Amino acid sequence: MLELRQSYHTLLRSPAQLAFCWQAQSVADLLAALRTLWGAAEASDNALLQAIDALNRETLPDDVAADMAGIWLPRLYRVRSQRLQWCLPDGPATEPFHDEYLIRCWRSTTLNQLITPTTSVQSLAACAGRVPGAQPAGFIFHLSRCGSTLLSGCLSELDDAVVFSESPVLTEVLVDPALSPRDKRAHVQCLIDLKASLFPGRRVVIKWNAWDIFQWALLRGLYPAVPVVVLVRDPMEILASHHAIAGRHMSGDPSLACVAPVFSASRGATVLDHRIGVLEGLLQAMGALEESPALARIDYSQLHGETIRHVASMFGLRFSAEGRLRMEQRMQSNAKLPGTRFEPDRARKAGVFSADEGQIIEQRLSALHQTLVPRPEQRTPPFEVAHAL
Repeated sequence: MLELRQSYHTLLRSPAQLAFCWQAQSVADLLAALRTLWGAAEASDNALLQAIDALNRETLPDDVAADMAGIWLPRLYRVRSQRLQWCLPDGPATEPFHDEYLIRCWRSTTLNQLITPTTSVQSLAACAGRVPGAQPAGFIFHLSRCGSTLLSGCLSELDDAVVFSESPVLTEVLVDPALSPRDKRAHVQCLIDLKASLFPGRRVVIKWNAWDIFQWALLRGLYPAVPVVVLVRDPMEILASHHAIAGRHMSGDPSLACVAPVFSASRGATVLDHRIGVLEGLLQAMGALEESPALARIDYSQLHGETIRHVASMFGLRFSAEGRLRMEQRMQSNAKLPGTRFEPDRARKAGVFSADEGQIIEQRLSALHQTLVPRPEQRTPPFEVAHAL
C-alpha cells in the first residue's frame, strides 16, 4: 500500500501521467494504464480498485495538495468533515449552473470517475501563492429567479470569459459556521485563484447564490474594485416561481440558519410567511449596498440583449462575431434548460396566489422592490426574457 500511495501522489501532481490516463475510455483501460505507471502488473482489478478507493478517502499531505494547484479543480466542500474533493476540469463551463458543469467533468473521462482526491480545507494555505492571484471581472448577485442564469449563461458564451455560476465549493465554504471570517476570506480567495488558473486567458465572472448577498462585506473586502451587478424582480413573481419549485433558501434548509436570521424557521409561520420573510431579508440586504459607479441594478423586466451587452462591457469582456451570435442564440432558450425554447409564463405566475395572499406580499415587499428598480430614465424597453420557472 505504501508503494501505491507514493505512486498515487505522483499521479496527482504529474500533468504528463494525468494526460496519459485521460485517454482511457473504460475502467479496464485506466487500470491497465495505472498498472504501467505504478509497476503493479501483478495486481488484480479488485485489488487495484480497493487500493484506489482507500487512497481516495485519505486526506492528502499539504505538499501533494500544493502540487495539485493549477492542475486540479476544487469540486466540493464537505462542511461536516471540512474536506475538499477535487476533479480535473473539462474546458470552460457553459452550463447554467456550476454543479452541472461538474457532472460534465465527471462524465467526460473515466479518470475523474475513478480518481477522486481529497484534501483538508486547511491545505488551501499550502496552495496559496502556487498560482497567480485572480482579479475577477465581475460579480452577479440576485434575489433568485431574476434572470441571473440567463445573464451568466450569455456571458459564458464569450471567448474571453469563464463563469462560475453558483459554485458549490465557494458557497459551502462561506456558510460553514466552524470557519472564522478570516479563514473564509483566505479560503475563498485561494479557491477563486485555483479555479481561475485552470482557464488562462479568460476573465472570471462569478454568479453567487442568492443567500451569498449576506456575505457582501466579506466579499467586497476581498475585491473592492470588482464591478457588481444585482438583479431584482417583482416579489410576486419570485414567490410564484418558488411555489412551483422551491430553491434551497426557500425550502427551510437548516444549514442556512447560520447565514442570516431570516433562514431560521419561525414557529407557527406558514410556508408563504417564511418565504416572504426570506425575500424581505434579501431585499433589505440589497438595499443596504452602497451606491457606486461599479454597481449596477437591473430589474428582470429590463433584461434584454442591450442590457446584457452593457454588463459584458462593464465587466471588460470582449465580443467576437461568433460570441455575439452564441449570446443571441442563448437568449432564445430557456435559461435553465438550454436547447429548450423559452415560453413566457407571467400569466401563470399572476394566478398562483389568492387575493389576500397577494395583498400581504405587496404590503411587505413591493416598496422594498421599488427602491431597487433603476430610475425611469435609466430603464431600457421591457422584454420577456428567457428564464426558467
